[in-house]
Amino acid sequence: MSFFTWPPETNSALMFSGAGGGPMLAAAASWEGLADALGSAAQAFSSTTSGLAGQAWQGPASAAMLAAATRYTSFLTAAQAQAETAATQAQAIVGAFESARAATVHPLTVAANRSQLVSLVVSNLFGQNAPAIAAAEAAYEHMWAADVAAMIGYHGGVSAAAAQLSAWPATLEGAFAEASGALANPVGALQVELGRA
Repeated sequence: MSFFTWPPETNSALMFSGAGGGPMLAAAASWEGLADALGSAAQAFSSTTSGLAGQAWQGPASAAMLAAATRYTSFLTAAQAQAETAATQAQAIVGAFESARAATVHPLTVAANRSQLVSLVVSNLFGQNAPAIAAAEAAYEHMWAADVAAMIGYHGGVSAAAAQLSAWPATLEGAFAEASGALANPVGALQVELGRA
C-alpha cells in the first residue's frame, strides 16, 4: 500500500479530511432497513401462501404455487441475512475508521512540528539548536510511524469486514420453473382442479 511511503502530512490529512464515518453509518442504517423490509416481506408472503394452500386452494396448481412461493421465501430470507451482514460489516468499517483516526496524528500537530523545525534550522547559526532539531526530527519520525501503524490497522479492519461479505443469492429465474412446468398445460391443470372439486 502506498500509505507506507506517505509522510504524516499526507496520511494525517487524508484521515482528517472527507466525510468521516457518517456516510458508512448511513449505509449501515439503509442495509438494516432493507433487511427489515425483506424479513417482513418473507414472513407475510409465506403466511399468505401457506394459508391459501392449506385451506382455500388445493390441487396440483396449488402445490406448484407453494413450491415456487417456498423458493421465493427462501430467496427473500437469504437476501435478508446478507443485508444484515452488510449492515454489520459497514458498522465494523466505521469502527475501524474511528480507531484509525484516533491513532492518527492530527494534521495541526504535524504542521506545528514542521514549522518548529524550520524555525530551529533558520536560527541555528552556531549549531546551538542541533539537539532541538534532532528532537523535532525524532518526533516527526514517530508521527510517521504512528500514522503508518494507524493505516495498517485501518486496512486490516476494512479487509476483515469485506472478507465477511459473500455473493448475493442467485436470481429468481429458476424459482418459478416448477410452477411454470405445472402450468404448461393450463387446461389439463384446470380439469384436474375441477375433477377434485
